[in-house]
Order: sequence, then C-alpha cells, then structure tokens
Amino acid sequence: MIYRVVCERLEMIDRVTDAVECFLEMMSELGGEVYMSEPLTEWVCDFTQRRLSAHDEAASNKLTVDTTPTPIFREWAKAKLSRNSWKDALLSAVDFTFPRAEVYRAICERLEMIDRIADAVECFHEMMSELGEETKGHDEYRAWVLDFKQRSSEKLDHLGDTAVGAQRYDEAVSHYSTALSLTLSSPQAIFIKRSKARLASGSWKEALDDANEVIGLDPSSPWGYEIKRAALHKGGDYKDAIDAFETMLTKLTESPDPDVQRLGDQYISPSSTRATIRKIVHQTLRHSPRVLINTTTSRLHNGAEQASAFESLPIFNELVSSMTTRIDKVRIKREVREYFRYVTLSHTWEDNEPLYHQVVHMAVYDLKQSLTHDKLQTFCRIVRDAGFNWAWSDTCCIDKLDHFILQEALVAMFKWYQGAAMMIVFLRGVRPSSPRGALAGSIWSTRGWTLQEYIAAKVIRFYTEDWTLYRDLELENHKESPEIISEMEQATGVSSAELMALRPGLSSIREKLHLASTRGTTWVEDAAYSLLGIFSAIGIPAIYGEGEASLGRLLANVLTRSGDAGILAWTGEFSPFNSCLPARITVFHTPATTHLPLPIPDSEMDRIIARLRTPSFDLSVALRLYDCLNNLPTPRFAESRMSLPCIAFQLPRFSSSSRTRSGHVYRADTIAFGMVEIRTRYDLSRMRSLYLIHPWLDNLVEHGDMHGGAFTENDVLPPPSPNTDDEDISGDELDNEEIDDNDSSLSEPELPSIPTPAQTASVDRETRARQLVARLRQPFGALLLTVDSTGRRDGAVDYKRVAADGLITVQLQESVSLADILDNVRVLDVEFERWLGWVLDGFTCPGLTNDLDI
Repeated sequence: MIYRVVCERLEMIDRVTDAVECFLEMMSELGGEVYMSEPLTEWVCDFTQRRLSAHDEAASNKLTVDTTPTPIFREWAKAKLSRNSWKDALLSAVDFTFPRAEVYRAICERLEMIDRIADAVECFHEMMSELGEETKGHDEYRAWVLDFKQRSSEKLDHLGDTAVGAQRYDEAVSHYSTALSLTLSSPQAIFIKRSKARLASGSWKEALDDANEVIGLDPSSPWGYEIKRAALHKGGDYKDAIDAFETMLTKLTESPDPDVQRLGDQYISPSSTRATIRKIVHQTLRHSPRVLINTTTSRLHNGAEQASAFESLPIFNELVSSMTTRIDKVRIKREVREYFRYVTLSHTWEDNEPLYHQVVHMAVYDLKQSLTHDKLQTFCRIVRDAGFNWAWSDTCCIDKLDHFILQEALVAMFKWYQGAAMMIVFLRGVRPSSPRGALAGSIWSTRGWTLQEYIAAKVIRFYTEDWTLYRDLELENHKESPEIISEMEQATGVSSAELMALRPGLSSIREKLHLASTRGTTWVEDAAYSLLGIFSAIGIPAIYGEGEASLGRLLANVLTRSGDAGILAWTGEFSPFNSCLPARITVFHTPATTHLPLPIPDSEMDRIIARLRTPSFDLSVALRLYDCLNNLPTPRFAESRMSLPCIAFQLPRFSSSSRTRSGHVYRADTIAFGMVEIRTRYDLSRMRSLYLIHPWLDNLVEHGDMHGGAFTENDVLPPPSPNTDDEDISGDELDNEEIDDNDSSLSEPELPSIPTPAQTASVDRETRARQLVARLRQPFGALLLTVDSTGRRDGAVDYKRVAADGLITVQLQESVSLADILDNVRVLDVEFERWLGWVLDGFTCPGLTNDLDI
C-alpha cells in the first residue's frame, strides 16, 4: 500500500517519471503479490492505463503494451467481474489504450473460467460485433476465436446433457441454443439434442424446426427424419410422422456406411406394425357379432367395415407412429378392445321389428317413426351417449335369410352377450311408476331367449318403456342391485347364488333345463335353440320347421358330451328324434331327484355296511358287480340311436289292465320289483317284449356328476364368428400377453369334474362295493323299454322307450341276488322310428307326421 500512496502522490505533483519508476519498483519487488488483492489489481491496471493514455514520454518508454503483462488484464478482469457484470467491466475499460480485443479476450476467458459460459458467449458475440474484421486480420485473435468457440460449445453441450439427465429441459434448451449461436461448422448433433429437449418440454413446433434444420444441413442423414417423426407424432400429425419415419428407414438403407445400414435392424417398419394391428383387430372381431351398429353413423357395419372404421381413426396411425423399435401388443390390444366394445339389447320381440334387409342400406336414425323403430333408435343413442362406438340388436344385426349366418348366431349368441361391455334391457309394459316386482312380472322375465341373455351378461341396466332407469336405479350394474337380484330370484325360482354361478358348457345341466322349463318361446324350435349357447352346443343346425325334434337333437348332443343320464329323468311325451328324450322342455320343471335313488344319510350307510360285513354276504360278487358298473361306457348318441348302459329286467305278462280317459293302467307282479303299476297312452299288450331298466348307474357307483370320456374341450368351445367379409389374415396366432382385457372377455366354459384317484382313495374298493349294494336297494324311477319288432340288418336288437304318463317307482326286492343283477347289466341301443305310432290306440303323438328324415 505504501508504493501505491507514493505513486499517487508523485502523480499528483506532476512528477510522472518518478511515479512510473516507483510503480516499476513496486512490480519488481511485489510481483505476484499484487494480484492477491483485487483493489490493488484494479489500481495497477488503472495506473498503467492513465499513464499510457496521457502519452507521457517516460510512461511510453517504460509502460508499453508488450511490457504490460497479460496477467494484469486477467487479474483486472477477475477483480472487476467479482463485483460487476461483464458489461460494466467492459464499460470501465472504454478509455484503455490497450487493444480492445485484449479487453474482450480477458473478460471472456475470465467468464469462462468461473463457469459463466452463457455470459462468456454473449461477451464474445459483442466482441465479434464490434471488432469482427479486426480479429479476422490478426492470426493470434483468429486462432483464439476458433479455440474459444470450440471450448465453449463443448462445455455448453455437456451442460445441456446434464440438464436433460436431470429433466431440466428448458435449461438444456438454453445451453444448446447458446452453443448453436457460435456458428459451429457441424451443428447437427446439437440441433438434434435441442430438438429432443424441446420435445420433452412440450414445444413440438420448435422441435420440428430443429429437425428441419438438421435435414437442411444434411439431407442424406437419417437422424433429422427420426426427430422429425418424433416432433410430428407429438403434435398429433401421425400420418406425416409415419412418412418421416419411412424416409428415415430409406436413408439408413441407402447409407454407404455398412454400420449405419445395420442400425436399421433395430427399427420396426410401419408396415409390420400395421399388420400386427390388423391381426389383433381380426382376432377381436372373431369373438364379436358379425354385424354391429355404428352408434355415430347409425349404419350397420360388417367385420371388414368395422376394421376399416378403426383404421380411419387417428388412434390407428398413432399406434403405427409410436412403435418404431418394438411392437407393444399389450397396448394395441387395449386400444383395439376399448374401441370395439359393444352394447347389446335384450328385449321381447314385437310386430314390425326393423330387420336386417330393411336397415342394411340406411341409417337407423333415419328409420320412419314407429314403436319398434323408436326402440332401436333410442337404444343406439343411449349407447352412443354412454361412450360406446358399437351397438347390437338381434332384430337388425342378424341376416335371418342366410341360414349359415343364422346358425352361427344361434350358437354364438351366448358368447356375444357375455363379451358385451354392457347389456341394456328394455321392459315393454313396465312403466316408470310401476311398483316393486314389476320386473319379475314382466313379459321379459317369461321368455326363453332372455334367460341366456341375463345369465351371460356381466353388466346390465334395466330401462322402463319410456327409457328411464327401472326404479330409478343409478347403479352402474343393475345385476349387482339387491332389488334386482331379489326380483330375478322371484322370476326364476332360483337363488341368486345359483343363478350367478351358471356358466356356459356342461356344468349344472339339470339346473339349466329347469330354468328353461319356466320360460316360453314363440317358435317350438326356439325352446332348444335358445339353449345352444348355454350348453355350448356345436354342430346342431337350426332347422325351423322340425318342431319338437329340435329339443331331442340338443339333448342328444348334451348327453353325448356329458354322459349325464339325468337328462333321461322325465315323464311325458317323447321326442320325434329319439324315444328316450322328451318332446317338450316343460318336463324338466320336475326335479330329476324324483327318478334318481335317494341319497342314503352317512349314519344309515354306516349301519348298512356293518350288516354287510358278515360271512353270508357274497363280497366277491359285489366286487364283480362294482367293477362291471364302474367300467361301463357313458350314455351316448350316434345320430338318432343311443347307447344306454343300464340294469334291465324283463316284465312278465300283466296281471291286470284298465282303460282311463287318458290311456291305460297296467299292473304286473314281478320277481325283481314286486307289484308294478304303469300308466301310459300306449297299448302295451301289442308290444313284443317290455323291460324296466335302471339307468342311474352314476348314482349307484357314486360318480355323482361324473361325465365320461366322450367329452372333449372342443365340444364346448363355440366356433369363432367367421367374418367372411373380413380380410383373410394369415400367420401365427398372436401372443397372449395380457391385459386385462377384463379380457373379457371370453371365459371358457367349466369342464365336467371327474373324480381323481386321490379323491377316491380314502374309501377302499370293498367299502364302495358294499355302498353300491346299499344303493341298489333304494327306490328309483324306472324307464320302460320295448323291443323294436322290425329288427336290424346286422342282427342287433334295438329298443324303444315307451313314454309313461307318470313315474314308475320301483325297488329291487331283497330276494333278487347280486348275481341276478349282474346277469342283467346291459348296454342297450335305443332308437326311435315311426312304428310306435300305430300302437297309440287312437292317441296322437306329436311329431309323427314330421317329414324330417330322423
């Protein structure tokens, strides 16, 4: 500080030469210590500048630019920039006689050193604006300019990358923009980075500008097109985004660099993504109705038109544009299923319903006003307003003039209702003011077709005849409403738990038949056809006009696949299809338990078995009988002939007979059953041989609900809806990654349960044989069979069931030995032919005049 005071005093008294010598002495003695103090550093720079500016001869001789060390300017800049902006520092040096470029250089380097890169670049631009031509003509400055730009751009690039890594995208954009302002020789990489940062911050238009800059700088490069695709995709211009991506793939292929060419292998072409989407659409539509109503246009769309409608949406191109390196099948499935969700209508048919051929060429909303047209139109509007694109009604969405389409619909309808996002039930005749119980008493609750619709649907909403919600129930799913559940129990006579547990396929066969017996259909055949989906019955063509044979064909299919002889537990008229099957579904209103042997309570069974553990009991015969019954095949049909395993006892001559208004009453004193009474319309005296049979063998050997080996999974899976209008899509089945799908979507029917060895091992074979003997002595409902008098060409014997008007309840006598029972175990062929007609003795058997070849 003493040197400074002396110098300043000498200056003040105009002893400039002495002041300069004192200054040089100070610099010589203190050297680097001068720069340790910011104020002293500033004073050194100011003193030097003052003396040079004054053009003192002594100062000029001793304080030249060359003798003024560069560190002085650097330290001056350091001191100035510690308290002032770079602009203020620059302003304070306006009177320096040193080259202006040196001042700028010192400031830029100091700003760069303290990581104020943006300020350094701004100062650099100011320098180039003021001194541009001067720096170009000076080799040293020209080299420094190039070096500064290189250093600064690298630092800014790194800062931008760091900001991107921390998701500070606006900051990254700022760093990249500053770097680009330095007019680099190859700025494409930084343009690409800035574009991506802008895209991440939501500025897709600015990102697109950067992409176009890259393309303009190097049209042969694929990377400009890559970020252009990303920017266009972000902006929702998916079609142009796909075009940009395809151009990128072309540039990769055309690149002279093999390494660049190989990079193309990591990308998925738009054509591959489109093909995958179309496959998934095709698979989705296979499980949907063939024809749906587009709720926006209200026009009917077949499968190809539904697929085309999806491809016309932005979401289709969005999916294609978004999947550049991997096809996300899970997302595609989710979007496709969301779009193709449909809602079904459940209602009772009325006069003048709009049919397929009336609607196929016009919009539903354009139909002339009528009661049924208004029903369809309002349904479509409700579906549309609920956010669904597609609706389905059995009135106009099935071409009933096409037998193949009708057949497909009858079988698949259960699955269609099951796969619907929602089912809307329209209750004609139920007014908004109707009291509780109106649903149970409605016409809808009495119809055969609506039974499978209610069972199948997952989400249901009930509407009254003015299209207000039934009982003002605002629940999303009325099927979960306690009030609705109570009314459905009242309507069906079945508990809600049992009703909700019903599934398509071969489970709960008797329960399903009982439910169907409480419902009515307009056409006789629909009593059977309305159950095709419930039983997943395949290969049963719809033949309207066949009458009651339709139910026989259905039951034959179910019995063959399930082996459930309980289907034969009925009394009434036989089917034209086979005499062992009923003509009408109403016979199943009576429980099957009236025919089957009653279960023996465990305590009673234990007492019976204890009595059978005596030496007098012939265990060896019991075991043979058990093995024989256990190994018998299950009942099955081949065309109209049934193979029926049973225990058969021939009837002796009748001891008495009488006539009643409805038919005959016969009595016979039998060795096997004692006195037996049979009531029937038929004249049994004109039949050759008669047998009473015990067909309930599953119950005897305690198989319970066992259904035999005739069953395969394919028996219960309905065929997909073959949309023949769809484009045929070949290739392997898509991976089942999933979703959700709430996948809805299509649950498989339950398979029949067959006891496993592990389940039966707890009871030994001897005990089971004794249990069989106990059950054999229980009362049961016998079936009456007669021998076919016409015979067969192969010499085999056919049997016919003779329909009884009441239950034939019999019980094996204790005098009948196990050996006698074993001798009467048979597998009979039961067939129906028209020859039974002439023994009706004046009574008419429905179906005998049917012209079908059965």
